[in-house]
Amino acid sequence: MAGKTRIIDPTRRTVLKAACVSTIGFATTTLSSLAIAVAADEEMELVRRLTGKTPTESDRVRLEMPPVFANGYTVPLALEVDSPMTDADHVRLVRVFAPRNPLVEVAGFHFTPRSGRARISTRIRLAQPQDVVAVAEMSDGTFLMAKKWVEVATNGCA
Repeated sequence: MAGKTRIIDPTRRTVLKAACVSTIGFATTTLSSLAIAVAADEEMELVRRLTGKTPTESDRVRLEMPPVFANGYTVPLALEVDSPMTDADHVRLVRVFAPRNPLVEVAGFHFTPRSGRARISTRIRLAQPQDVVAVAEMSDGTFLMAKKWVEVATNGCA
């Protein structure tokens, strides 16, 4: 009895189950990719509605946050905008948005040429894992943007 092998003859039901499982796996992967793209469009639309202008993603805005943080109550945030901070070219305002928080705008910081540097370090609350978006309004009226995904384990907006 030890040397016997069993031949499996697939039934129509087994073949259909396998086809359904593979289709669901493909659809889930495709939908999650689509959801990420839709979320990015929603963030851009949110910023457009709140600021009145379309921001441009820029490496001049550096947003630093931990990718994973255990407590949503005190998530560290550091932000710096490359600008000469002269009368002709400076940062006027930096706004920080957390689209999945009950209050979407979590912080706002005003600057003048006399500020010297456009640099911020603080802590914010996050309700759930999400992209945090920072938008810098420049003196010429342009809006520069940076975003960072942050996973939080506990809700900081109870």
